[in-house]
Amino acid sequence: MQLHALVALSTFAAAALAQTAIYPADYVAVPEGPLNSPNLPLALGTSRVMCLYETQQLTVPFGHTITQLGFRQDGGIAAIDTGRQLQLEVRIGYTTATTTTMVTGFDGNYAVAPTTVFGPALFTLPNLRDPGAPLPNGQLLLPLSTPFLFTPAPGQNLLVEYRVFGTSGGGGAFSYRLDRADYWSPVSYGPPGCAHATGGVPSLTVQPTRPGLGYSCSLSGAPVNSVGILMVDIGRSLVAPYALAPLLAGIQPSCTGQLQPTDLATLGGATGASGTDSWSFPIPNDNAFAKMPIASQALWLDFFSPGGMVVSRGAEVVTGLRPRSTILSAAGAPTVVTNGSLATHYCPVAFFVHQ
Repeated sequence: MQLHALVALSTFAAAALAQTAIYPADYVAVPEGPLNSPNLPLALGTSRVMCLYETQQLTVPFGHTITQLGFRQDGGIAAIDTGRQLQLEVRIGYTTATTTTMVTGFDGNYAVAPTTVFGPALFTLPNLRDPGAPLPNGQLLLPLSTPFLFTPAPGQNLLVEYRVFGTSGGGGAFSYRLDRADYWSPVSYGPPGCAHATGGVPSLTVQPTRPGLGYSCSLSGAPVNSVGILMVDIGRSLVAPYALAPLLAGIQPSCTGQLQPTDLATLGGATGASGTDSWSFPIPNDNAFAKMPIASQALWLDFFSPGGMVVSRGAEVVTGLRPRSTILSAAGAPTVVTNGSLATHYCPVAFFVHQ
């Protein structure tokens, strides 16, 4: 009895120590990505598929052991995708390549010889979105027969290669739609603005964005045929609402400031008969501008409102970061295929179970 108790305790302790890193790391807070991956990396049929993961977005601690790899089904689709049996081999290794410098030759990406962590052996892909056999948390996991010690050297990134030697579907590609990440750019708003003379309340709306795209926001419900400004705070977030009366004498108390009052950029604007306006400006395609808050609030002229001014709600967007991941893939026998096609920033949401 004591021996059985010790074994059970050891098993429980090992399970309790297991943790899961989600890639990209942002997707810990994102239950469903905006895209899906139709058949990469596991459903290209007889094939060779290599996934590069930059370690700056991978939260497996140095020196921990990766014991399982996984993905999650696309939850925005209702149809069932039927799984297949794969004759599968999985290799893990390191590379000095990055998302944008990965080369088309599979073997040329490895900095050192990879470790075979699974197979070649039979692996059965479960059905996706099957109400008769639902996946726990929508996830499928591949236990590694040889756990992988995560000890990248400085400047090294992780490679995971899936080598499929055959499938129960005759070796062809099949639909197996996994959740796929893109940049995550959260948007938030402050309390509503204040009503102008005709009762409308100006409302500001901002769009998600990332470096290489642009900042875009729009105003609605503002005084018609009037002028105003958009105040923009780049690099700082919205603040708790504060009274504007000390800055704009006579303005109604329901008009509150929601930006820090100093070092603001301003953009002019004018509404027509619809009471709307919009603004946009480019964001440099440089990751130094990722994860950056941009807050804004509109101040609009209305002669018949107290103080002659009204304001919109504050709007904030945090610029996103595209997944630092690239997939290299090619159909064909893994022992024959040497080169493939690159899909930069392509990233089915991945799971790394580690201890």
